[in-house]
Amino acid sequence: MMDKALFNDRAAQYELWYQTPEGQYADTLEKDLFLKLVKPKSGQRILDIGCGTGHNLAFFKGLGLKAAGIDASKPMLAIASKKIGTEAELYWGHAEVLPFDNDSFDIVTLITVLEFVNDPTKVLKEAGRVARAQIYLGILNKISLLAVNRRTKGKFRGSIYNQAKFYSIWEIEAMVRRAIGKVPLEWRGTLFLPPSWHKYMRRFDRLMPYANNPFGAFLGVKLNVERREKNNA
Repeated sequence: MMDKALFNDRAAQYELWYQTPEGQYADTLEKDLFLKLVKPKSGQRILDIGCGTGHNLAFFKGLGLKAAGIDASKPMLAIASKKIGTEAELYWGHAEVLPFDNDSFDIVTLITVLEFVNDPTKVLKEAGRVARAQIYLGILNKISLLAVNRRTKGKFRGSIYNQAKFYSIWEIEAMVRRAIGKVPLEWRGTLFLPPSWHKYMRRFDRLMPYANNPFGAFLGVKLNVERREKNNA
């Protein structure tokens, strides 16, 4: 279960991040990564676990996806409801016990969620239960320059990242095997430099190889669970 108070207190602040130049830059690269890996098709059903203020739900709706989101923070969901209205289904609940039937969604996303839950393996197992085809994980990478910077700042002032557990791609791969089993997995990294450097190093960040580069601050991981079902049939 996520620490609800942690996000309840920061709901408005969380939304403001995307209005800063750094937030917009990071958001663009992270969305590009999602599109490269998942290649979503209009009309597919997608569930965003830990949807927060609905930022990614608005993006998914813009792609023509049938979007739903679930979050444990009611203040976050209130902002999401004002932003997207009835364009996406919103649910209050916990990632460990999803109120959906098996194979309810074509795509399930967990974007910076596993870092803030007590039992990430259980959360991932639930995601695998309700996903029919793909699971997409957005991960804060522990062996990145930005992660080191965030941890250092956290020693001197309060930060939401003090409550987060960062992961390497190898830890995520091991977690996937425990929770779901052996499934086809593809991953890429982005944000190799802190977003505050984007004015000066944007070209360098764009030129870095995305595929199988373990040093990006943000890792996108796609799991093909549909193939798992076929193999187990």
